Amino acid sequence: MKLKSLYSKLLLSFLGVLFITIILILVLFIMTAGRSFKHQIDKQSIAKLVIFKNMIQEKVNQKPLIPIEQNNEINEMLHMLSDLFDIKIWVTSPDKTILIKTFSSPVNINLKDLEDYDVLQEGIKLYHLSRRHINYYAQLSIRVDKTINVIHIHLYTQQERKPEVTFLIGLLCIGVIIAILIVPLTKIITKRIKQLKQSALEFAHGNLSCRTQIKGRDEIAELGDAFNFMADKLEKMIQGNKELTANISHELRSPLTRIRVSKELIQDKLDANLSKDIKRYLHNIDQDIESLDDLIDKILKLSKMDFQESALILEQIDFNLLLKDLEKRYQPLLEQKNLALKMDIMSSLILNADKNILTSILANLIDNAIKYTEESGKIHITAFKPKKGGITFTITNTYRQLDSAEIEKLFEPFFRIEGNKTPGSGLGLTIIKKQLKQCNGRIVAKNSEKGLTFEVEFSA
Repeated sequence: MKLKSLYSKLLLSFLGVLFITIILILVLFIMTAGRSFKHQIDKQSIAKLVIFKNMIQEKVNQKPLIPIEQNNEINEMLHMLSDLFDIKIWVTSPDKTILIKTFSSPVNINLKDLEDYDVLQEGIKLYHLSRRHINYYAQLSIRVDKTINVIHIHLYTQQERKPEVTFLIGLLCIGVIIAILIVPLTKIITKRIKQLKQSALEFAHGNLSCRTQIKGRDEIAELGDAFNFMADKLEKMIQGNKELTANISHELRSPLTRIRVSKELIQDKLDANLSKDIKRYLHNIDQDIESLDDLIDKILKLSKMDFQESALILEQIDFNLLLKDLEKRYQPLLEQKNLALKMDIMSSLILNADKNILTSILANLIDNAIKYTEESGKIHITAFKPKKGGITFTITNTYRQLDSAEIEKLFEPFFRIEGNKTPGSGLGLTIIKKQLKQCNGRIVAKNSEKGLTFEVEFSA
């Protein structure tokens, strides 16, 4: 599972580094202080065993002809030392026969498993039988006359013998404290990044005056300053472009009006019997003037919406009645292209909205559907009231399937579908989207079995 949250990534990264650091410190301790501690224990143990061996050897030398198992002084000394230090002691002959034993339980040391000894010094073999507890086993060679006997010593206690365990617990406690301290640090970092992200999203959604307020002198604060600098530049650039577009569009109206008047004067001066070519040219001029006029009107409308959104005038609107009025308006165009218009609309759809904006949206969508539907095609309009309130309506016209890239660009200014020869400015859907945003509505385009569908939602 991939982590998407920066907070989680930072926190886990810190904890991972902390865990690795603890492991490395523990390994270093075992390799240095741990070995030194073990060496000191071995040194002390060997020294005690040497003294013990010399004491026994001295007793044996006092009575060299008496076998060790018959030497009462040695027996008493071995039992006394066994009780005093809580250790098990037994003596074996060269053939491994047990001659003396200071305890009643059987011997539980398997000499076959002890292939190598840990320490060999002055004829003493010392073995470490456990890593967790103090568990030593030693062999001491004693010469009795010409025979070499072996004294076995086994020391075992439940006491922990390794300091690294305590050291590890201390490290873990320190790690937990550091981990707790890391949490607020991580939140401080991610909180400022989230603040910058929120400002960027708000700026992207059209609030050009949005700026981020990130305090500090670190890299994140510098990033916030860079964002504010970029936002200032972009706001000035966008506002300048909008002003330029609005001014140019406004200034184009005057020469366009003069062209229309001049064309009409020329036509009046000419004879009534005009040739077909001249009539065609005049008709083309009329169409071009209408197209330019429509384009300038839409550009001015967009510029006005960008500069300042007008206040909504809300009123109760009968959606069914509004659609019927629009159907009558577009009836001649429908008949001209022999288009079939079908409506599936719920009865009594009442919407609280701005009538001018709602009429503009519906008119633009119906106009688009008529323009881009081939002759003898079909247009299907549905409308219903969802559970959450408001109104949802769709307009579907017979059209080819669009790919995802074309659908995404439908609402971009001046976008025209490749290969489409139908006249138009490519601004109608852009205006619709801005109008719906002003009304807290939304529009989506999608392919359907019947063609291209536009789905519009008006909130309650």
